[in-house]
Amino acid sequence: MSKSNQLLNIEVGTFKRQGNQLILELNHNQFRYDQLSELNELKQADSNFLQLVNVVEQGQKVVLTYTLPDKVRSLKDLPHENKAIRSAIAKEIMAQKVVNDSQYHIALNPANLWYYPMKHVWYAYRANELMPYDDKHSNLAKYKALILFCLTGTPYERLLSNPKEALAKHPDDYLQQVAKATSLNELTEVVNGIEDFVSYHEWQEVETAQQKTKQRLWLSMAGVAIVAVLAVGLVHKSDERKYQSLANQNQAQVTQLKYSNQIQMALNNHQWSKAKKAMQKANYSETRQAQTFLKHKQYQQALNVDPSQLNKIINTAYDNKDSSQVADWQLPTKATSKQKDQLKLEKAIVNYDTNTLNNQLSFTTNADVLLRMGQAFLAHNDTQDAQTVQTKLAGVNSPKAKYLKALLSLNAAKNEVSDAQKKLDDANKIDGKDKDKDKKVDSAKSDLKNAQSDQSAAQDKVDKAKQKVGA
Repeated sequence: MSKSNQLLNIEVGTFKRQGNQLILELNHNQFRYDQLSELNELKQADSNFLQLVNVVEQGQKVVLTYTLPDKVRSLKDLPHENKAIRSAIAKEIMAQKVVNDSQYHIALNPANLWYYPMKHVWYAYRANELMPYDDKHSNLAKYKALILFCLTGTPYERLLSNPKEALAKHPDDYLQQVAKATSLNELTEVVNGIEDFVSYHEWQEVETAQQKTKQRLWLSMAGVAIVAVLAVGLVHKSDERKYQSLANQNQAQVTQLKYSNQIQMALNNHQWSKAKKAMQKANYSETRQAQTFLKHKQYQQALNVDPSQLNKIINTAYDNKDSSQVADWQLPTKATSKQKDQLKLEKAIVNYDTNTLNNQLSFTTNADVLLRMGQAFLAHNDTQDAQTVQTKLAGVNSPKAKYLKALLSLNAAKNEVSDAQKKLDDANKIDGKDKDKDKKVDSAKSDLKNAQSDQSAAQDKVDKAKQKVGA
């Protein structure tokens, strides 16, 4: 079967590639939506995912159509690449952290991933709570199987249940570390362990191919590419260019390692400007610089470097309980007018500028921003405007809309408890001569107990909805 018509199986169904389109047909009974429009949120663009351009019902099928970038390759073909490319893709997969950063269920089956050497990786199918997804294995098990597939070519499905199967034919130390990893962070360190485990001196030895002893994952694989570059006499001119390109990639890693100590020391000493200069010398991308500053809760520094990360930076600040800092943020001159408008709105949310919030509500389509607006209204007991936000959010992002709805219900339940407590307090103040006092007190106690039970149930719904949105 030609590449343009290849079939690729994932847990929920089978992709069919047709030219630059990827089509997935699933049985309608696998879905739980009331209206097909509830899946439209999956069409929102995300740099880590293929663009979902169409979702339609055809008979008893739901058909999802994705667009493939030019010259992209299925990850199922990765075992045919050399070790340097395989390890680079494995490193990029772990660096993306799509499971941590996404509110959706993401298929980690190699048939769902697409790549272009050296460091471009895209995912196709992602599911909200209304769509079918695989929940039989943990994310750690899936990542182990995916990484071991990238490095050895052992079938992903077999690795899911037994990651050590890859070790029988490939008894390498670094694969042992992958199989034994007990967390995603540990797995990331194994795959991307250059900065943590390999010194600059060792990298220089690899670069000149003077030392051939086995190092960790990147060291052992990068050596293959660099030795190949030195062995010019054994390859054709076209191969020379290919391996020279790989050597350049590894040289970039050498450069980053050279400055890693300077970067870490500057960060530890809160010398943000110095850290930025060191990262620039190490050829860190703007995105990576911003992510590094975010790890140290330096939101303004992250904004200065990469204002396009504004939404992620704000989400991180809220997650860290630092939302009050948003009011003091400034965007660099290179920021777009759209980014500047969003920051103005975010400041209005923090400062509870109701005029700005109400004026901008009809123009806002970002689900995260809408949720923050709704929570701001609710925090100030403005349930009417919070309900208006929830209604709009329902057409943008179903899980976040359900979360805000649950918060509205909890707020109402808390008010009921407050009212019931006041009535009980009033009943207890009734003059003892009133022969009906005991009945009124008992009735008030019963009402309070019922209200407290309703509040507890509402809180449970909030907790469940919160998990689904990762809030």
